[in-house]
Amino acid sequence: MSAGARARRGAVLAAALLALAAPSAVRAALDAGGDTAWDGGEPPAGIYFHWYEPSFYAGFAPRTQDPTRVHIELGRGNQVRVTVVLGDAELDAYLDDLQTRRAIVQELVEQKVLALSTNREWERFTQALDDAGVAAAVAARAHTSPDAGRAKSLAVMRTLNPGRVFSIRMPLAEVAARWRPVLAASDGTNAAQRLDAANAVLPGRIVLEELTPPVNDALGRCLDSARAGKEPSPAFELCVKTFVELASGGRYRVPGDAIVADEFTAIYPAGTAEATTTYRGEKLPDFGVTGVWPLIRRTNGRGILGMVDYLSPNPGYGYIAMLPYQYAGGITYNAFHNAGVRCQLNSTPFLPSAWRKVAGERSGKPYENLWIVGRGPTSHGCTRLPSGHMSELRQIVPSESDTLLRVKTYRNLPGCYDAFDIDGDGAPEVMGVQYYLAYRSNEHTPVKTWVSNRRESFYRWLYGDNVALGAVGATRLKNVPVCRFVGKKASERAVLEDLPLYEAKYQPDQIQFFRAKVAPDSAPGVELNRELRKVGAGHTLDRARLLLR
Repeated sequence: MSAGARARRGAVLAAALLALAAPSAVRAALDAGGDTAWDGGEPPAGIYFHWYEPSFYAGFAPRTQDPTRVHIELGRGNQVRVTVVLGDAELDAYLDDLQTRRAIVQELVEQKVLALSTNREWERFTQALDDAGVAAAVAARAHTSPDAGRAKSLAVMRTLNPGRVFSIRMPLAEVAARWRPVLAASDGTNAAQRLDAANAVLPGRIVLEELTPPVNDALGRCLDSARAGKEPSPAFELCVKTFVELASGGRYRVPGDAIVADEFTAIYPAGTAEATTTYRGEKLPDFGVTGVWPLIRRTNGRGILGMVDYLSPNPGYGYIAMLPYQYAGGITYNAFHNAGVRCQLNSTPFLPSAWRKVAGERSGKPYENLWIVGRGPTSHGCTRLPSGHMSELRQIVPSESDTLLRVKTYRNLPGCYDAFDIDGDGAPEVMGVQYYLAYRSNEHTPVKTWVSNRRESFYRWLYGDNVALGAVGATRLKNVPVCRFVGKKASERAVLEDLPLYEAKYQPDQIQFFRAKVAPDSAPGVELNRELRKVGAGHTLDRARLLLR
């Protein structure tokens, strides 16, 4: 039997065993069925630390300075998908950004502005750059064409971000064939149907909340062409090409017979409001607010104000940037932020014993705390991400606060999934992530688990009876409601059936703790922290804020 056949047979057997192990009774979402104990057989997906210290991102995600190139979406299942459509600017900057971040941190250490502490993520970062040949690739660019340089940049990005970089190539004829019947069946006079028809050309990639006059006119021409015949014609395919390039602002190109783009996609587990809502009689996690929410400035609160990428002086937020999207009154905002609470290793009741005694990477002394986000109801109203993922999100979005105001975030209704064709093969999947930790807190103290962290039990709790369990890559969702976004509002658009669950691997939290020569909650400490997160192409470095002579 070949290795491939053995692997397929193993996957079938694993799926069968999971099916046999699944409970036979119908179970609604958020019903743990009494199975709440956590298993310590695997290391926790999170960050061990001694005490709150500032940190910086030590991972490999690209940055875009163009807010229209990043899509941020929260969907049922409590995960946030972040997709960046990589253009020439992003690929041209990528290797230099890695090199510049390395050089600046090295200078800060040599100048004794900061000292690395707690963990050794920085050493892993620099070793990975050396292994990937980043310095050599930067040097070689002077002797290669721009296209060759971008190809090398993309190859290095793929090496450093396994499973997160996708080269999309969708045959134009296939896209046209899928889109034509949608247009032919659409009522061209109904505004909602017209918007749905426009977005159906590349679902999840073209996400229009309104139709501008040029896009509306181009859509009208495609509608007329689709109704002119029963099969796609060369004229219709030309119409599709023109519409895709116009509606996407050129982010998706059609240089020949295929729609092409390179994308970086990260999927993060998310904690949402510690509240539930009802959808078709089933209890689901409440998302707090839904619809389209651009990032906003923090103008009320403690500490330095006026920017989007706010750093709270409250050490519980780990001196990690927040990205607010809703003013909630007084000094409060709803925002994307880090885990927000720590699990004390000596007192958090639900932690497995195997997780409690872990030696510090630098000190050798046992860690005292663990940052893990609860994937489910957990916050007052914010969207909590793992602390390393929050730092990565800050890395991905534009450097400057003024530009961050143009970044939109999309929040589905709690009943709507994020169905997205992640690899561009024409088959949508429900977005998910291999992360199985959910707990509730009393204010900022973790007090109990919602469900076991075993995958099967967790998915029964998260998806209820809507999940058909199998091995990773063989699990499906039976009914998949999806939303549309019109203006600022989300509303249910359709219910798809029998879609596979895409389970992204959990990306380890890549942050490096440090101690600076100034207090982290002081004005100089905050400015140093914020400036360090902006380093790279498209930002004019303020060396004074970095306390560099």
